[in-house]
Amino acid sequence: MRRRDILYACCGLGCTIITRDVWAHTLYNQWIVYRQKHLIIGCHKQDLATYKLAKQIVTLLNQNLPKASARVARAPTSGRIASLIGTAQLDVALLSHREAIDMADGSGMFKPYGKTDIRTLFLTQDYVLVGRAEMPDKHSWLIAHALDGSELKFQDKVDPPVPWHRGVMHFIQINRR
Repeated sequence: MRRRDILYACCGLGCTIITRDVWAHTLYNQWIVYRQKHLIIGCHKQDLATYKLAKQIVTLLNQNLPKASARVARAPTSGRIASLIGTAQLDVALLSHREAIDMADGSGMFKPYGKTDIRTLFLTQDYVLVGRAEMPDKHSWLIAHALDGSELKFQDKVDPPVPWHRGVMHFIQINRR
């Protein structure tokens, strides 16, 4: 009787460990699928204005670029945004100018994350929509095109805090002649 109880306990523990590992991987795989279906605009809870602006950007993108199926995702801190962009789990984020500079340089609060290779996709007076430098040029061009002429003022006449994405540069050159 004792041996049977021990055997059942070991089997139950083994099943629990296997099930936990399967669930953990399933959630990550679902995040990959979700990211493939939606353009995720990252923002963070430390700067509440980014959430409101990110929602405006998502609304404009969904009106002008419906296939992007844009969504807002809020991270707890800007450091988490740096981590997600640096590990290619997030492609686009909305940051203040200072945060974008520090994230690109790996300085200030972003020192633990190192330099992050980001480029400007859209620039407003106070905020910058950044994307990973590896983002396809076509995608960044489409984002710039979808946001151009909106109630958000595209500040293409001023130098951005981080360099323009190559696709956005092509957009500016073609549309500002």
